[in-house]
Amino acid sequence: MKLKLHFQIVAAIVALAIALTHSVYAQTPASASLGQWSAVDPWPVYGVHLTLMPDGNVLAWDSTNNGFGGATNKTILWNPVNNSKTELNSNSSLQGEELFCAPHTQLPDGKVFTVTGTVGVADNTTHIFDNQTNQWSLHQSMNTGRYYPSSTLLANGNILVTGGSYPSDADTPEIFESGTWRSLSSAKIPFALPKDFIDNTSYFPWTQVAPDGKTFYVGPESSMRYIDTNGTGSTTTVGERDGIFRDYGSYAMYSTGKFLVAGGGPAPKSTYAIDINGNQPVVSRTGDLTYGRRQQNLTILADGQVLVTGGNSNPNGKDGQPGSQFDLNTAVYAAEIWNPNSGQWKTLADMAKPRQYHSTALLLPDGRVVVAGGVCAPCGATGHNEQNAEVFSPPYLFNLDGTPAARPTISFAPNAINYNQIFSVTSPEAASITKGHLIKLGAVTHATNFDQRLVPLSFSKSGTTLNVTAPANANLAPPGYYMLFLVNSAGVPSVSKIIQVGGNPSPVPPPNAQVPLYKRQSIQSLNYPTYYLGETNSLGYLKSVNANSSNLEKNSATFKVVPGLANQQCISLESVNVAGAFLRHQGYRVKLNQNDNTALFKADATFCAKAGLADSTAFSFASFNFPTYYLHHRNFEFWIDPQASDSVYKQDSTFKFVAPWTPGTDDLSGLQSFQSLNYPSRYIGQTNFLGYIQSVNSRSNTSTKNNATWNVVPGLANSACISFESKNNPSYYLRHQGYRVKLNQNDNTDLFKADATFCPKAGLADSTAVSFASFNYPTHYLRDRNFELWIDPQAGDTLYKNSASFKIAAPWIQ
Repeated sequence: MKLKLHFQIVAAIVALAIALTHSVYAQTPASASLGQWSAVDPWPVYGVHLTLMPDGNVLAWDSTNNGFGGATNKTILWNPVNNSKTELNSNSSLQGEELFCAPHTQLPDGKVFTVTGTVGVADNTTHIFDNQTNQWSLHQSMNTGRYYPSSTLLANGNILVTGGSYPSDADTPEIFESGTWRSLSSAKIPFALPKDFIDNTSYFPWTQVAPDGKTFYVGPESSMRYIDTNGTGSTTTVGERDGIFRDYGSYAMYSTGKFLVAGGGPAPKSTYAIDINGNQPVVSRTGDLTYGRRQQNLTILADGQVLVTGGNSNPNGKDGQPGSQFDLNTAVYAAEIWNPNSGQWKTLADMAKPRQYHSTALLLPDGRVVVAGGVCAPCGATGHNEQNAEVFSPPYLFNLDGTPAARPTISFAPNAINYNQIFSVTSPEAASITKGHLIKLGAVTHATNFDQRLVPLSFSKSGTTLNVTAPANANLAPPGYYMLFLVNSAGVPSVSKIIQVGGNPSPVPPPNAQVPLYKRQSIQSLNYPTYYLGETNSLGYLKSVNANSSNLEKNSATFKVVPGLANQQCISLESVNVAGAFLRHQGYRVKLNQNDNTALFKADATFCAKAGLADSTAFSFASFNFPTYYLHHRNFEFWIDPQASDSVYKQDSTFKFVAPWTPGTDDLSGLQSFQSLNYPSRYIGQTNFLGYIQSVNSRSNTSTKNNATWNVVPGLANSACISFESKNNPSYYLRHQGYRVKLNQNDNTDLFKADATFCPKAGLADSTAVSFASFNYPTHYLRDRNFELWIDPQAGDTLYKNSASFKIAAPWIQ
């Protein structure tokens, strides 16, 4: 009787638990807790390779009609917003070259760099996809042919290639730098798969730049290493990870110096977190997967969690064995998500298709994840060569009732930031934001995302503005394009803003230096300091100029530095001898020609200032349309020549801006007035020590004219910029304080000097005008708001651009 009663009680408890469970699930739709998959979407290609581009489109390509093997390629651009697929004519530009199983990484300028990619052949070719022209082109061949290597973007913008198969020297890494490949003969990485599926393979090494600037090797082999890329290189083994060779596994750098490793090899459930921020790596076993996997993909999500998708759980999976590439019986359809704070995995919704060998997964700018591909001979034998994609919406995109979650928004963020810069991000929901981070645009094939990393950001709040501190250096965030996500207190991420971090870092602009725009300058040779860039008979020469030189000679060595004719982030050099004439290259020779306003002339006459090749406090000038060629003197003639690494080339390509041999009235200095582009009858001025754009005309009284006249002097905080000294009140300067522009007396503090320094830029609304960026808030520009002068975060609308653009005018009072 007691036993019967016991079972009745247990049955009642179980029934109640089931009822409660059903009640909870009835109140919480699956999408809220498990996420949601889209319908399967047919694609023109097999998604063997995916790369997120700076414009938010996804570059995808395969090889041949069945997705693999052979010397034809098919490339598309997929738009995740409207689901359009644009097929590109890749075969004509590749000219028969094959790009299959090709590791790829995104360069700092947004182009995509690929390594080899010929089935069964250790090819040494490399290619570049130009995101401006949507064309592939053959790049410089490596020293060593290799198949299945990895490519890694380094902090200085160089490309490191490691691993691969076949030749005995494929274990030797090499670096592409300064237009050539350099082998790291003392940094060999042992072959991990000798005499296996393919002979002598170091299969897609898992390498990323570490916080100390070295490259960290976290797998798939169990021995962890640092690679030093200086000279002939070196490696240092720093311990064992977990004793498992995780070929066809995956990894993710989920925070600064922190890695998650999962799957691969015998499809283990175990996963490990590795922290390399200390003196030695700390390896910690974290939560186990519900399903062991190999051939899966790890994807860092918009909220900082990590998603795993696809693969199979065949424990015998090993190259050459059944189940290595595809096993329908052990296919894993359920996604799982890992929480870095708890270390635990949670099982999510099932996708529709088996995604195993040659499958890919990529985070999209809106926080969803596209999963594509899955193609191989065993796949096709069972009818599962997947020429399609599915898109996963993680649980963070849903409320508990299954409706779309309200997301924080980014109403303004800069298009580009520099390292260690404080930049402003505007969000109406700023009060609810609890964290922000950068996630590198992904580039994935063969379960390996070569670019993926998350970089946490710190910030302070002021109303709807977040003042965000950029990564301190390129070791933490290698240069290139990143998605900026904001996450609110409910764990819901914003749609990202894609921004460029660090620009083109090879080389970087000199520390604390600005190019002196709108100023006459002479350009002094570093290795011949009495010689200057000049012209004779319309040809560029290195010329000796001194105080006794003729006016003609002084004029020929003086140029007005203006925003680049082809790109306003660069410069052009306008002659003061010949109005409308600019230095340009033609047939690589530097000449002085009249601007004919053609696109070719403008490109030839545009040079991009970089850190001096021989002295980082000076400048070198890269050609805009031949970016690996620098302005360079040889035998006192000026040419653009390919960058070289020898000291003579570096010296001959390094220069300093110095005071002009011929000053002029067209210089941005001395007494001047500044006319509003928006309101041509108004000028930058001040009333009662506050900045305004004031109405001034010839009938205005002397006081009003004085208030709109400024003595433009070298910037108090940086002499390449400017400061506005009052004509009415000498030693009083325009400065910002609480973002409002005021006229205050110089108190000689560093803060005042920085607040009173503005850096001229090409006019945001009109390239013939000028805009003024705040020196210490470089994404904020001087502008009028209802005739009041403020510094406000840069915005893209016409009203903002007009209000921040001014014409240089003759002073109202001499």
